[in-house]
Amino acid sequence: MKDSHDRPGPPPGHDASPNRATGSRSQGEPRPLRILLACNYDPANAAMVCDHINAFVRYSRHDVRVLSRVGEVFDGVELSAFDVVVIHYSLFLAMESFVGPRSRRALAAFRGVKAVFIQDEYRFVNATLDALEACGVDWVFTCLGPAEAERVYGRVAGLRTQQVLTGYVPHRLTHYPPLPLSARKTMVGYRGRTYPAWHGEQGREKVRIGKLFKRDAPRFGISTDIAWSERSRLYGRDWVTFIRNCQAVLAVESGASVFDFDGDVAARTESFAALVERPHPIPALTRKPSYEMLRDRFFAGREDQIDIAQISPRVFEAIALRTLIIAYPGRYSGVLEPWRHYVPLDKDHGNMAEVAAVLRDPERVAEIITNAYAEIALNPAYGYGTMIELFDARIAEAADGRPRAVVDNRADAKFRETFPFYLIDNPHDIRRPPLIRRLAGATVRRLGLADLARRLRLGW
Repeated sequence: MKDSHDRPGPPPGHDASPNRATGSRSQGEPRPLRILLACNYDPANAAMVCDHINAFVRYSRHDVRVLSRVGEVFDGVELSAFDVVVIHYSLFLAMESFVGPRSRRALAAFRGVKAVFIQDEYRFVNATLDALEACGVDWVFTCLGPAEAERVYGRVAGLRTQQVLTGYVPHRLTHYPPLPLSARKTMVGYRGRTYPAWHGEQGREKVRIGKLFKRDAPRFGISTDIAWSERSRLYGRDWVTFIRNCQAVLAVESGASVFDFDGDVAARTESFAALVERPHPIPALTRKPSYEMLRDRFFAGREDQIDIAQISPRVFEAIALRTLIIAYPGRYSGVLEPWRHYVPLDKDHGNMAEVAAVLRDPERVAEIITNAYAEIALNPAYGYGTMIELFDARIAEAADGRPRAVVDNRADAKFRETFPFYLIDNPHDIRRPPLIRRLAGATVRRLGLADLARRLRLGW
């Protein structure tokens, strides 16, 4: 692996304004690169994924075409018409169900710049490395810092890495007017998720913080709306409304404690847990295995070997919507400062009384919210424009000296017609379709007819 770059942040002297103008090119300046962004663009899912994809179209100084497809992504696409191909993290390069064999071969044969954005890097590690090497990828945009990235990606010759955040401030959320604290229905809200045991302590924290806070809140007169089941998950408009109606939300660092390079830890842990939970002739084996039992059997000593703890995009969303963050102490990618931007909650919840005292002081709550909003939500360094400026710079480095793709306006028009992309500027405003339409859509996707359905809707 070649050189890695420092942690995310604006390059010196650059303008990272979310509304920056692209300007005009001088006569001698080379034309913008033609970039193909392969992704899975689904506005009905988590809005942060659409925000991330939208950023390439909205902020890049280059000419971006979006290809939203799963499976044989590049079938019918002439990659030679592009200077750069990017695989977005909404596609898993490591899995052929997301990027099929023909598409991998096409990517390997492509002579332009190849870049991959990766998240949840603790999964499918060796398979990802094999795919990166086989496809000849030039740049990986990773959540890992330089030292950790070298440990993970260093075996792939010629590969460069650039650290980026898991997400950035969605600028449009800063325009929502804040509700007065007294008008918010809930004092503390949270939506967690139960992760497999092999994610380790970092995965467990995402449920533990909710369970312990919900347990202790009544003693301090704190009203809560806390849940961690899949059916309690909120998306789109419902998620924004939920955050705005909470005085505070809980948070932990994102990531996992275990890097599962070969998939063995996940396979063994999940298989054992599933088998033991089922009825069994031996009564002792019918109970659910404890986390400690699974840890000691399958990943003892494997935790915290690679540091992937990051600030979560949900933290940025809450700050942009002017809601207080109550979080376990951590680095949070160097973005958050305790007691200035968030209220730290000890991991044993021993300072619950101190946290409750802050919640009963509206002026203190407003002060912390205001600090976070002004210094983080409105800071260009944490906006998507900064990420794309960094991306543009790295791609231009890799493209320097390579022959440019030939521009064919008719071929480009045909691509746009065949693979139309409609940028959803505000996925939060999309209302869920009726049940019958959702079921029909699921059937179409399961049968692999999504492209056909899209063309029929557009009249081919």
